[in-house]
Amino acid sequence: MTDDTDRPFNLILLPGLGADGRQFEAQRAEFPDLVVPPWIAPLPRESLPDHAARMAATVPHGPNVVLGGSSFGGMVAYEMARHVRPAAVVLIGSCRSPRGIRPVLRLLRPIVPLVPAATLGIAKWLAPAGVRVFSRLEPEQRKLCVAMFRDADPRFVKWAVRAILQWRPGPAPDDVPVRQIHGAGDRVIQAGRVQADVLIPDGGHLINMTQAEQVNRFLRQAAEGAS
Repeated sequence: MTDDTDRPFNLILLPGLGADGRQFEAQRAEFPDLVVPPWIAPLPRESLPDHAARMAATVPHGPNVVLGGSSFGGMVAYEMARHVRPAAVVLIGSCRSPRGIRPVLRLLRPIVPLVPAATLGIAKWLAPAGVRVFSRLEPEQRKLCVAMFRDADPRFVKWAVRAILQWRPGPAPDDVPVRQIHGAGDRVIQAGRVQADVLIPDGGHLINMTQAEQVNRFLRQAAEGAS
């Protein structure tokens, strides 16, 4: 744990499931000091809140921090807030509980533990089709998403899917505001199931890539509002 009082705020963002720091290229262009911490290996049967507590030990703490994430990364950031005590939490196409996830996807809960991690390797070759279904991306963005998913550790992906579907959220700290921006056309975490402060009418699931200017502006406003 570290504290930084020299800069107006430290922006920490966690990527979505199957993604990495490359997801936030458009945010790094606006915020050069952006920190995207690497995922740590999960412990056997570790819950999402417990994993978030360990992740919190790897990032700066305190009121100069704005903590957020996209999709799965936002869920982890939400749980990390109790430990990091940031100035604000920003959810980008994410949610505060598994109720935000599309119901048909929640039906996978009893199946996921039975799927060998190696089997998820097959999904990497189906990634282009999945990206087309769930995201509204330009060709280069689509190519990047496929590359990130193919580079992802299938064991981490399997753990994360189980952890999401079994997630029992804890309360966010009363003194930490939670800000949320969401795409109206998100097919993974449906807009009607979340508490969005800003809804992007033509946004899909990966709005930090497809509507980067709006997301960057929202991040800046969240930081200024919390300062």
